[in-house]
Amino acid sequence: MPNPTGRAFIIRPFGQKSNARGDAPIDFDQVDKVLISAALDKVGLTGGTTAEFVQQGNIRTDMFRQLLAADLVVADISIHNANAFYELGIRHALRAKYTVMIKSDRRGDDHVFDLKSDRYLPYDPDHPEAAVDALVETIKATLKDESTDSPVFELLPGLTSFDPSKVVVVPLKFREGAERVAKDAAALIALLDEAAGQAWETEGLRIIGRLQFKLGDHEGSSKTWERVRAFDMFDLEANQKLATNYQRLKQLTLSEQAAKRALQSNRLGDWDRAETYALIGSNEKTQWHAVLEAETHLTKRQRKALTSPFLERSYEAYRKGFEAHRSHYYSGLNAVAMRSMQIGLAKLHPDLWVLGFKNEKYAELEFEERSEHLAKLIAATDLAIESSIRNYPEDDWARMSKPDLMLIACSSPEKVGFNYQRCADIPAFNAASLRRQLKIYQDLGLFEANVTAALASIAAL
Repeated sequence: MPNPTGRAFIIRPFGQKSNARGDAPIDFDQVDKVLISAALDKVGLTGGTTAEFVQQGNIRTDMFRQLLAADLVVADISIHNANAFYELGIRHALRAKYTVMIKSDRRGDDHVFDLKSDRYLPYDPDHPEAAVDALVETIKATLKDESTDSPVFELLPGLTSFDPSKVVVVPLKFREGAERVAKDAAALIALLDEAAGQAWETEGLRIIGRLQFKLGDHEGSSKTWERVRAFDMFDLEANQKLATNYQRLKQLTLSEQAAKRALQSNRLGDWDRAETYALIGSNEKTQWHAVLEAETHLTKRQRKALTSPFLERSYEAYRKGFEAHRSHYYSGLNAVAMRSMQIGLAKLHPDLWVLGFKNEKYAELEFEERSEHLAKLIAATDLAIESSIRNYPEDDWARMSKPDLMLIACSSPEKVGFNYQRCADIPAFNAASLRRQLKIYQDLGLFEANVTAALASIAAL
């Protein structure tokens, strides 16, 4: 049996049941065994049914949770079974996709009106095993297809699928175990097998993926998040983490693809939109800096930097991020940096700047307009940083961003150096990011006095 890659839920009648006409019964337990479960096994999915919850008390809580959380639902709608249609209705009302319907092609009831136009896979009730390969292909196609298969969501396109993470509870034992080995990459990978096939598998994978990400195991984290994404192409958290992981692994095409998928998530709020645009901007910036590092001569490097399309594209992505949420100072700061470098390079090479416009007059007007907008952007970013420092004093990024912004906007190297000294206790990861930005300024010969003061302060610390 292949390693399970997700959890399925099976909606079906139980035992031998006849249709409304009283024809020879269909053995639905056998259909499950030789057709449904056999197909799920072939695609690496584990499956459960309501039968698992038949015990003393009310089973509906467990059933609802499974219908919501299942990566895939297979529903046998051969006969007019009230429980089966009730469960199918719940799934269709709360999840927009990943539901497969099957139906006996003989001795079944007539198709119900509300599902008449929906597709289903037919099978022979006397030889259900003959349809295994067809069901396997249907399941694979369903998991790859991002279109809606719920008639409810098709008729009401403004609906948003319910978030399964709100109802799925990962066992305390698993969560505590993951926390105990949070700094052991190999142990975290081993936990993947423990989560495999469980009803809470996807949420368990999220826990592992977050810990791998925090640990800096970007390769392991990317593999874990790809497993989460396998059952929802546009899963917001998975795609944002993948965008960052692939960026750190220097797989920028995969990073950009993940970020663009995140922008298509129906759960994307303004802050997440800002975060995602910042990821895209960072990718463009990384590619821009790679162009610079390949050139050893300063003047040629500056001219390449000014004409590279990555410069403007990076600025635009960061700008969109800051406009999406004005408290997202990171995207604002980087928009300021990219625009400031562009303006600085244009001053150094006016002949090259003019070439991008109709004539010299247009070039001057655009230069003035961008300079004026930069001043406003600096003021807005400063407000966002100050707000975060006041409201979230533990935010190391905000404290570090203050001198970063000052380096660009302040004419006093002494003041710049002093403010970098105030970041003496920032974590090593943040400090490394700070140095990378200073290196870009060094490589371009920009803000030289302020960069010198900043580096002197960092060296002293």
